[in-house]
Amino acid sequence: MSGVQFGELPFLKEDYEVWSCAYSPDGKSLSVGLSNGDIKMYSTSTWVQVRILSGHSEGVQSIAYSPKADRLISGSHDDTARLWDVDAGTSIYTLSGHDGDVNGVAFSPCGGSFASAGGHIVKVWDAGTGECQLILIGHGESVTSVAYLPNGDVIASSNDNSSRFWDVQTGLCLHFLGGHTNGILTVAYSPRGDRIASGSRDWTVRIWNVETGACVHVLAGHESWVRGVAFSPQGDTIVSASDDRTVRLWDAESGTCRQVLTGHTGYVRSVVFSSKGNRIASGSDDSTVRLWDVGSGRTRQIAIGNSGSVLSVRCSPHGLQSASSSENGSIRLWDVENGDCRHILTGHTDWVRGISYSPRGDLLVSCSDDSTLRLWNAETGVCRQTFIGHSGYVLDVAYSPQGDHVASGDSSGSVRIWDIGTGECLILTGHTNEVSSIVYSPKGNQIASASDNRTTIRLWDVGSGDCLHHLSGHDSGVTSIAYSPQGDLLVSSSHDMTVRLWDVETGNCRYILIGHTSYVRFAVYSLQGDQVASGGDDKSVKTWDVRTGECLHTLDGHTAAVTSIVYSPQGDRIISSSKDKTIRLWNVVSGQCRAIIRNPDTYITRIAWSTAPGANCFVAGCGDGSTYMWQVVEDDCECHVRALWSWRGVKGELKVTDTLIQDVRGLSRLNKQLLKQRGAVGEPAVQLREASKKVTSTLSVVSAFKQPAIEEAPGSSSADNLAAEQPESEQLEQESLQVEPCAIREVSGTSEPTGQDPVLTSQK
Repeated sequence: MSGVQFGELPFLKEDYEVWSCAYSPDGKSLSVGLSNGDIKMYSTSTWVQVRILSGHSEGVQSIAYSPKADRLISGSHDDTARLWDVDAGTSIYTLSGHDGDVNGVAFSPCGGSFASAGGHIVKVWDAGTGECQLILIGHGESVTSVAYLPNGDVIASSNDNSSRFWDVQTGLCLHFLGGHTNGILTVAYSPRGDRIASGSRDWTVRIWNVETGACVHVLAGHESWVRGVAFSPQGDTIVSASDDRTVRLWDAESGTCRQVLTGHTGYVRSVVFSSKGNRIASGSDDSTVRLWDVGSGRTRQIAIGNSGSVLSVRCSPHGLQSASSSENGSIRLWDVENGDCRHILTGHTDWVRGISYSPRGDLLVSCSDDSTLRLWNAETGVCRQTFIGHSGYVLDVAYSPQGDHVASGDSSGSVRIWDIGTGECLILTGHTNEVSSIVYSPKGNQIASASDNRTTIRLWDVGSGDCLHHLSGHDSGVTSIAYSPQGDLLVSSSHDMTVRLWDVETGNCRYILIGHTSYVRFAVYSLQGDQVASGGDDKSVKTWDVRTGECLHTLDGHTAAVTSIVYSPQGDRIISSSKDKTIRLWNVVSGQCRAIIRNPDTYITRIAWSTAPGANCFVAGCGDGSTYMWQVVEDDCECHVRALWSWRGVKGELKVTDTLIQDVRGLSRLNKQLLKQRGAVGEPAVQLREASKKVTSTLSVVSAFKQPAIEEAPGSSSADNLAAEQPESEQLEQESLQVEPCAIREVSGTSEPTGQDPVLTSQK
């Protein structure tokens, strides 16, 4: 449990961007508004999700509880506000009439009315009947925030750089606050109602005197838009959230910055104090809600390691090594057998989009958004050569079957063939937009290139650079291309919801494979060349007979878009991954789902199957930067999927799972929940018997699917049991960890975090 601090709180990981969050007045619940239109409600005593409020068709921009916490009002990007029954989880009223996004909502102090800000107006509604009582007009641009004074008057802010006070009885504008140099995104009242804080696109927070309308302080320090502000219940502290990915704590009296809280990896859109003022919750585009303990003025963040999404994963031809590339510009080389990270290849200065091994597996080529290709020694990790010449992002790269050339395509539409020995390049012109996919034919005499934003595919002669064929027929962007193992056919997938099989020699379309109901993102051949598998945004995988064009199976089960598909080397299994955070293993002949692997943290972006004889292993790269290696052991009745190793993008930490900490006393409920999240509380599975022994953990997930997954009812026991048994990931460092047998015998602490770390004593 390296890296865990007492005083740290559990984190909440969501599937979508967090656009808003709010504590209930009694502090017993926290609600978060998500970019998919849902609102999730959590109990703050256990941090268990208690319900989901669904109804908005677009992202939830703002939420607010009623004073009694029995009602919730939400504003959405769909131009509506909704009033919810908190206990029943049902929508009471859907309130329309705004001429734009509903950016702000607020309940009156008595709870009898609420206000919504959207478009150019503010509306005041009766909470009992849902009728509009008053429309406040005066802002010149869209209204971004709304709040009530303790006396019941309303203040609203706008993109016209001003805030206005309104009398809710007469609708008259009482005060006009001008001073920000760009649009105001958020406002908040102090608990006593004598101060207002406003956050703006001018990167500042301003504190205003309510009675005089004068600006008391300008809080400068953020380096981008300020999207959220809130006063502590005591009124002595202001918290602000910004697009610069930080949260700041300010002294409300002096205007000085007390602390800068870093950790979010996306825009921080919302921030709130708990009812006691000892905690802060912040919601971000990085799909997390972070909980900060501020009881003593010392704030501890929840560290969630993220080295950027894994953009590409490849296994070496000999199957003993795998490589993964990331948004952070690095490439990692992994030992397939034990999961050691053998090398971290650095040199690129932007996203590494693609990687490809040489036929012998001794070299690796990478392409990047920094407009370069790099050639690496796969054994030593040393960069042998940098290829410079592209004028845009290099989006894909491929090694020739002979190993003497590499081909690359970029965002300007250029295709280049590079001589490995001399570094010279042949430039192929013809595409009018970015080249997103490029592949060599099995014989190496042809290259196929395709554009995601155009409908064409081009076949090129490698020797002369001449365009042999211009394959036209798709009605929308081409998303993937692949040669058959024999090299006589080419398969392509498209946004037009079709898959096409092309005759390479003539350039004619042999079959149009129709059946998908949304974008088709991937189409791949089996290694035997008799089948094609395709998948995309309609959540399904389809297998096709290459000889007849007939659809053999539709593999249903994923609940979100399919992100990757790969055949096993034997051609008898298919692995598919999805944005629903699962990997599914399918039997090619029967179409049965044999196993489901669930990842609770993020979705899988890329999968590659090892070609090592008898290995039956595949590697998966994830959206949070983590990488996993799994082994499949299957017979007629059972399918065993073992997690051999995994790495997560937290630097300087090693997580050992399946280990029990015994005889711990005095932990609060929140700290117990935190230790559960970190895999440190549970049934012991690894016994530490001898000093200085390496700690290793091999985890397994076992499933027995005797019926096709598509025939099981939603929520069936097979899937649920498997989900319950999904493994916690291990983070493996390049150096081994030496652990002496010890047990934590005593923890002295309080029932709630106080800002001071409890003392830990250990006994061998």
